[in-house]
Amino acid sequence: MPPHLCHAHDCQTPVPPRRFVCRMHWTMLEPRMRGAINREYVDGQEVRKDPSPRYMAVQRLAVSTLAFKPHDEAAALVAANYLAEAIEWRERAIKAKLGDPLEGLL
Repeated sequence: MPPHLCHAHDCQTPVPPRRFVCRMHWTMLEPRMRGAINREYVDGQEVRKDPSPRYMAVQRLAVSTLAFKPHDEAAALVAANYLAEAIEWRERAIKAKLGDPLEGLL
């Protein structure tokens, strides 16, 4: 089985499957984003491969945040793609009447 890698864009650091990102990228996230990731994580979702729309919205927003680099157009485009995915997941969560997972994060 291939190793589970950090979800930050282009990071190849192996992490335990229940971890979202490596330690370096985790510390780069604002505390409220780390709190949202922890709040939306459901134990075992990495085994069942069934993260909720709320988790995916927050996760993709966090990856977008990590990908963005000021004054770097290529990085901004990468971040924008992840942000678009976050918004798609947000819409799915709202449509499923699960609330707005990105409230207070944008």
